[in-house]
Amino acid sequence: MGPKFLAAIAALLVSMPMFAAPPPLADFVRRPESGEIRISPAGQYVATTVPLASGKTALVVIDRQSMRITASLRGRAEDDIGDFVWVNDTRVVASMATRLGGRDRPVPTGELYGIDADGKRSTILFGLRAGENSTGTNIKQREGKRASAVLVSVLPDDDKRVLIASYAWGSRDGALPEYGLLDVYTGRFVSKGVVPLMNARIIADHSGEPRIAFTNDNDADLSRKIMIRSGKSSEWSPFIEAGSTNAILTPIAFARDNLHLYATLTDAKGADGLYRINTQDGSRKLLYQGDADPQMLIGTRDGKDYFAVVTADGVGSTHIFDAESPDARVLRALQASFKDQQVSISNFTRDGKNALVSVKSDRNPGDVYLFDVEKMAAEYISSPRSWIDPEQMAPTRPIQFKARDGLEINGFLTIPKDSDGRNLPLVVNPHGGPFGIRDEWSFDPEVQLLASRGYAVLRVNFRGSGGYGRAFMESGYRQWGGTMQDDLTDATRWAIEQGHADAKRICIYGASYGGYAALRGAVKEPDLYQCAIGYVGVYDLRLMHTRGDVPDSRYGKNFLLKTLGNDTDTLWANSPISQLDRLKAKVMLVAGGKDERAPPVHSERLHNELDKRKIEHVWLYKPNEGHGFYVEENNIEMYTKMLALLDETIGPGRPAK
Repeated sequence: MGPKFLAAIAALLVSMPMFAAPPPLADFVRRPESGEIRISPAGQYVATTVPLASGKTALVVIDRQSMRITASLRGRAEDDIGDFVWVNDTRVVASMATRLGGRDRPVPTGELYGIDADGKRSTILFGLRAGENSTGTNIKQREGKRASAVLVSVLPDDDKRVLIASYAWGSRDGALPEYGLLDVYTGRFVSKGVVPLMNARIIADHSGEPRIAFTNDNDADLSRKIMIRSGKSSEWSPFIEAGSTNAILTPIAFARDNLHLYATLTDAKGADGLYRINTQDGSRKLLYQGDADPQMLIGTRDGKDYFAVVTADGVGSTHIFDAESPDARVLRALQASFKDQQVSISNFTRDGKNALVSVKSDRNPGDVYLFDVEKMAAEYISSPRSWIDPEQMAPTRPIQFKARDGLEINGFLTIPKDSDGRNLPLVVNPHGGPFGIRDEWSFDPEVQLLASRGYAVLRVNFRGSGGYGRAFMESGYRQWGGTMQDDLTDATRWAIEQGHADAKRICIYGASYGGYAALRGAVKEPDLYQCAIGYVGVYDLRLMHTRGDVPDSRYGKNFLLKTLGNDTDTLWANSPISQLDRLKAKVMLVAGGKDERAPPVHSERLHNELDKRKIEHVWLYKPNEGHGFYVEENNIEMYTKMLALLDETIGPGRPAK
């Protein structure tokens, strides 16, 4: 080989694109460095949740001037910080929660704690363990109470007490809420009354007075019940909404005048509408109705009213219904500053001059800024996942298609970065739930991990999902393995027809209900999927009525009856374990021994049946995990095995690192 040939090869190598190694697997598993973050009323401190080495979370307070941690609060080893609020310039009240697994939202323990911004007077304020002796923590103990508390409201003219609702223990079916004032320093509780409505959630007006209570009843219809008080001395009475029919009204918050109530109302066919309702005569005014349900109200700087609503249609939208609000200008300025991203305001300082702002997108897991309202300028504060480079992440776009019966279905398609989006190996990723849950346009570390290894990811808001109205959600009732599953099949075939997916390289993976859908898809459409991965899934529908925490209460039993049905033959026919003779896909099963939502008996029985039939499969069981893995090392092991199976069946995907 002569010099000219070598020079030509060198020139060719220089001109070839360089492919950077994907981020390590651990980057996608690693927990965010902070969670919820809120600025104190005077603006001197910020409080945020942070992960601990144990895998749980703590609350820390940071002085903005020195950037030093001045206080920290954590519960027992098994507890997370659930939520927290600034009661005054220097006092934080936090609730505790127990996480049952990586796929669960933490379940509130009903305990409330208080701490000063300088770390002093760290106190358990409410809960059974308030009566226990100290066990080595710095938390002073108070009188115990066999009840769970929920913070209802801070009080505008009282910086020493908050309004709470207390739910006594004793019945799995719940309790009547007792509401009253809790001293955030001493833990003294003064009862103000009881709502005659089981398990009701209470909404206070802007004076801190409990005014609205609502719940879904434990009856077979799970009907909505709403009660109202007109003033301090009045009794609770049924709330009558003018012109109400079979629609379901969901109260959200009071307007500034404490007369009108913001609420959503279900529509006969389409998405829910946002209304402003007169609580005296029940009359209502429509503020917004579109293609997706109202998701979150955006409040004014003084915290006494609302001027816009966020919906989760497509990439998400913000709709201003009070164009005269001066705060609309602030929102527009923020949106203009962070184009193509979702902007949300965590909270304002008391004077309304500064706000904590969160900025996110499909590729950006989130940045936090301090926004100066007068200067219209944003100062960068932090990024909870600072190790993630948005430029390395894959874009996600909304999709729409028609199901076989003509129903419009929405979803999201993530294409690997720098890919032309054609003939790719595809992972279909049904969400859990299934009812009322939905996928959204947002950063998803699991999706981004798969995309970083060369896989396209398809997420589908099949019928039964939330966000598209009551009728769409209820169309999935009693359709486990039926039309809900057909929507996933139709979505997969849509991806093939559009040229995005290689028909011979498709797997399906999901957790919880998604695990059920993955295995159900593999036996219902045996030629469509090359592998099926079920993570803490349900595989014998008959067990739903007898095992796990859902059938433990009357509400849960009626919910299952309404949404799943109880015909034994139908349940068995729609169970993946009953149709293993049709199985062609390679299988991976993942289970946690402490899973209360989808008990491990589901996975264990399916695992044993596969063994009996000598069907090779990947089996991963962790006895100390719950409904989803929480320990980082366990997650790394799971995703390593998952990527290996994907590479083996539908690769080439890049190997786990």
